[in-house]
Amino acid sequence: MKLVDTTITITADPSEVYALLTQAELLVEWMAPIASLDARPGGEVSWTHHNGDTVRGEFVELVPDRRVVFTYGWERTDVGVPPGSTVVEIDLRPVPTGTELRLVHRGFEGPMADAHSGGWANYLARLAARAEGRDPGPDPLVSGRVPTRAELGL
Repeated sequence: MKLVDTTITITADPSEVYALLTQAELLVEWMAPIASLDARPGGEVSWTHHNGDTVRGEFVELVPDRRVVFTYGWERTDVGVPPGSTVVEIDLRPVPTGTELRLVHRGFEGPMADAHSGGWANYLARLAARAEGRDPGPDPLVSGRVPTRAELGL
């Protein structure tokens, strides 16, 4: 199994970043136009991108302003990453310039990790922009779709 592991620094307080990750009305400002988040262990995590692709999972661990862990997968069966089949761990650490965010997404086969790495890079940049009070602008992935297992040769 492969994983996505990325770290960024955001010029905003950890509390602001945590809110953007756990409140549906804020997540829609940088991730996807439709979101449902029940920020408690066992609570629903769901968002639907402009293209209609939906991510679904549930919260596993929440430590206010410090850590968010949730399961993750796609409702599209041809992607081959079923809802709740992978785990996203996001750690927030205060630093002098704001927040260091480390995202680790576990549970992928080979090239599927690379495909998700690009998506996370896009959405974490949009999260940082929103947290820093900037407009994330149009989503460059608005018409893209997560690749299927067949497209990745799996």
